[in-house]
Amino acid sequence: MVDIVHAASRLSGLPELSEVRKVWFSDWYDGPITGVALYDGRECWFVMVTNDDGEHWDFEPRVYVLHRLTGEQLARAWEMHRSFAEAGIPGCLHSPPCAVADATGGEMVKALRDRWPPEHEDDYMNAPVVGWFRDA
Repeated sequence: MVDIVHAASRLSGLPELSEVRKVWFSDWYDGPITGVALYDGRECWFVMVTNDDGEHWDFEPRVYVLHRLTGEQLARAWEMHRSFAEAGIPGCLHSPPCAVADATGGEMVKALRDRWPPEHEDDYMNAPVVGWFRDA
């Protein structure tokens, strides 16, 4: 069902963080799965935690691991987000939201998915971990 998640065992030894605010999401299944969040004045990548590698999750509210990205990774993530937002794909949790084109077609979305397949986020999941947080 969900490909890009962390197992609950990933939480072991990590500090619980407070005052984390999600800025935008890149993947969604009944709620955000991955994306960018703001913590301690810095944007980081969040990844949802599940109990069994993505088939089900028992955490209510959801639990996320927060990763510190390099400046280059973060710039690339924002470029991806803005491109998908321009194509009319939801994801903005920030205000004002990203600009949306007047008319987009399926070809534009396909081109974006070809340019940024979900696997490109694998590097973000392996970035240094800051800690974990519960969904607000």
